[in-house]
Amino acid sequence: LFRYFENSECSTFEKNYAKYLSVKHTALASSGTAALTAALIGLKIGPGHEVIVPAHTYMATAIAVLAVGAIPIIVDIDESLTIDPAALKEACGPRTKAAVVVHMWGTTCNMNEIMKVSKNKNLFIIEDACQGVGGAYEGKRLGTIGHVGAFSFNYYKNMTCGEGGAVVSNNDKIIERAKCAIDPCHFYWQGRKNSL
Repeated sequence: LFRYFENSECSTFEKNYAKYLSVKHTALASSGTAALTAALIGLKIGPGHEVIVPAHTYMATAIAVLAVGAIPIIVDIDESLTIDPAALKEACGPRTKAAVVVHMWGTTCNMNEIMKVSKNKNLFIIEDACQGVGGAYEGKRLGTIGHVGAFSFNYYKNMTCGEGGAVVSNNDKIIERAKCAIDPCHFYWQGRKNSL
């Protein structure tokens, strides 16, 4: 309701949040779950694909994978309470296209090792930073290190608007697909904006 006019509150927040994160794009969603689902769609994840998720997370992580028709592959965590990079590497198979790594309870995943696995296994990394708003890993904001990040702003998060979420990425194509998943009228409204 707050998006469909020039310089809306949503577009203002998206610009400011992107600047805060030092990322190219932010797209607001209705929830963290919606943001995770849109992130997966942005990466063209769907039926026949496997997506690795940690055993210790909120159910939305796996639900988002199921929502796009993919198969969640659950792997173990390490002493940080986040996904074990060794378990991530071991779980990669021929149908594995992505992993959702969760910065659980504000603790940070070992992103250096995770990104090494990503490079070696040709694996997309979605950062579930729904419980890590404002956090950082070695000077980089959580949600900006992988290929795409997802945030939640619901009532019990450390930054809230009652409910809501966001997808962030530096990749134009990923964010455009994510925006279409968030709002199927995205391209219509983008075209109309110039005529307002």
